[in-house]
Amino acid sequence: MIRAVGSVIVAFVVIVMAINALFMLISPRAWFRLPGWLRAQGTVTEERYSVGWGAVQLRIAGGLILGSICWVAYQLLHS
Repeated sequence: MIRAVGSVIVAFVVIVMAINALFMLISPRAWFRLPGWLRAQGTVTEERYSVGWGAVQLRIAGGLILGSICWVAYQLLHS
């Protein structure tokens, strides 16, 4: 039972992280329009990170998150 609950929680966290990362990578401005509970932005502000160098940093972060998810999934499936 505990393992099933843990699996559901892990799946939920991965889905939320993947949604965040996709929006961060594709459009930082759209990412700021996501609901607060889904976005989990911390101290990142729209004024600083929706345009210019801040948007580039947000896109890099999104790419790193997606890359990490893919790498962990690959390792789990091929071990």
